[in-house]
Amino acid sequence: MRKHAFWCAVIVAAALTSTAFSPTQGPVRNDNLLINLGDVRTGMCNPTMDGPGQITAMTPDSALLLNHNRGGQGTGMASCGPLLAPDGHQLTLGEYEAASGRAAVKCINAGTHSVLHFSDLIPNGTYSVWLAIPNPMPPPRLIGGSTLGPVEPANFFTASPAGEGQLSVITPAKELSIFGGPIGECFLDQPVELHLAYHADGMTHGDVPGPLGAWVVQARFLFP
Repeated sequence: MRKHAFWCAVIVAAALTSTAFSPTQGPVRNDNLLINLGDVRTGMCNPTMDGPGQITAMTPDSALLLNHNRGGQGTGMASCGPLLAPDGHQLTLGEYEAASGRAAVKCINAGTHSVLHFSDLIPNGTYSVWLAIPNPMPPPRLIGGSTLGPVEPANFFTASPAGEGQLSVITPAKELSIFGGPIGECFLDQPVELHLAYHADGMTHGDVPGPLGAWVVQARFLFP
């Protein structure tokens, strides 16, 4: 079965008896990078409807992908254009789903330190990582979004020719850069998601991901 079929809970904090984290606790680790298929379609694509072209277990790995990113709140208009690799070829589902990763997140006095490593990414692809706050009573699915890391964006990297990438940043207490309210020094005090965005335009756009047609959320970590 495909990775996206496994929507089981990520047990990363089973030994903790409280949702409050302190600088004396060890890092919370997560080796379960979940592939996100909500931002891509194949065969058919409608800018304002989510149904056409949805990927299923029967979709072949060779299927060519279209950009169906409608933003974190799911209300934008998708471009439905081809999702391209840095060398110009249209990405396949198999290339997209190959990504894997691991994360270690720890609350320290300066904020929340995130150390992330990714493998089997799109070779030479431009990537960024974002902090997302899920809505406990959707819709919308998210109620906040921001750069991962300090106020000045430091949340991006370029994958190697072998598809490897890594990021190590500290997120202080700050205002969320995309939408939503402020975040405290320890973002693990609430459910959060870390979103891995692939930038098909080869560019990062500061404290926002950029135009919807230029990027997709390829995968995400869930905490807890």
